[in-house]
Amino acid sequence: MGKVYEDDYRIPGFAGDRYGRAGLANMMNVMLEISERQLETLHAGMDAINEFQAGWVITQYHMDIQRMPRIEEPLRVGTEATTYNKFFTYRDYWIDDAQGQRLVTVNSNWVIMDLRTRKIVDVIPELVERVGAVSDRKIKRFPRLKKITTPDGQEDFHVRYFDIDSNGHVNNAHYLEWMENSLGYDFLSTHTLRGADIRYEREVAYGTTPVAQYQHDPDDPTKTLHRVVTGEQVNAEAQMIWQDFKA
Repeated sequence: MGKVYEDDYRIPGFAGDRYGRAGLANMMNVMLEISERQLETLHAGMDAINEFQAGWVITQYHMDIQRMPRIEEPLRVGTEATTYNKFFTYRDYWIDDAQGQRLVTVNSNWVIMDLRTRKIVDVIPELVERVGAVSDRKIKRFPRLKKITTPDGQEDFHVRYFDIDSNGHVNNAHYLEWMENSLGYDFLSTHTLRGADIRYEREVAYGTTPVAQYQHDPDDPTKTLHRVVTGEQVNAEAQMIWQDFKA
């Protein structure tokens, strides 16, 4: 398996909601920061992949959440690149509290994009092997997402300059932010997240106005279904699991 990397972390106050909980997007940004720290120490980060005129692109996340981390809470955040094949590389993340209890576990699936053509290319073994990922021809399967049939609501979001990351596309955490925010104040203030799956389909371009749509799953009251669309194009889809929350 890959090289495990862990570091202590406290989520700053500005990254939480009115009840001191980290939102989904900010929580993922924390984990991505930890993995970038590991990549930089092993010469596999942004500078290294830029030498190939390429960039890392997330395709899927699967998240299990015991409880959302709180702002200023002492945390131990870890990551490990596990395996790779010709098309994908897989990375795990986790967050523990000060007592060592596992709060969050995330499995993820990444590809490499040629920044000149904006097309997906084969995984670069030289890069992924630097972090200890092991070659494995097996393609890991993520949960199948249930699709929205009739949206219960939606919200428009305009893509701004600071939404764009170093790969030249919208930072993947913004999709999570848009999806959560579309549920509205009343829902988010009375529910807490227990799990999520998201699949990224197509890039969202600067200056466009993507629409985050949601639907309460008619077959499961604990689930919401999500998608981000620009025009007729689906950019990302997700499903989230919730439980009641009382401050």
